[in-house]
Amino acid sequence: MIAQANVNIELDNKSIEQYIQKRIDVQIDESLFLVDVETLSKKCSMSRRFLEEEFLKDPRFKLIEKTKVRKRFYYWEEAKRVIEEIIEEW
Repeated sequence: MIAQANVNIELDNKSIEQYIQKRIDVQIDESLFLVDVETLSKKCSMSRRFLEEEFLKDPRFKLIEKTKVRKRFYYWEEAKRVIEEIIEEW
């Protein structure tokens, strides 16, 4: 007679969701080319108002800004670099 083995697996759904979301965010970061103000706000976890006051008025941000019909776009990699520079000055 073959012995039976019982295996119990407990999964933490919240941890699994966080892991999956982190992996998705990494993939999105690698594929982003241009971002708008709304996307910057979400990616930086900052309100649009705070982003406007602390970052987007900075001359370094104005240099990388691309506009088209009242819409502002930024190259994602350059925007990240400028944000890091500004934060380092705080």
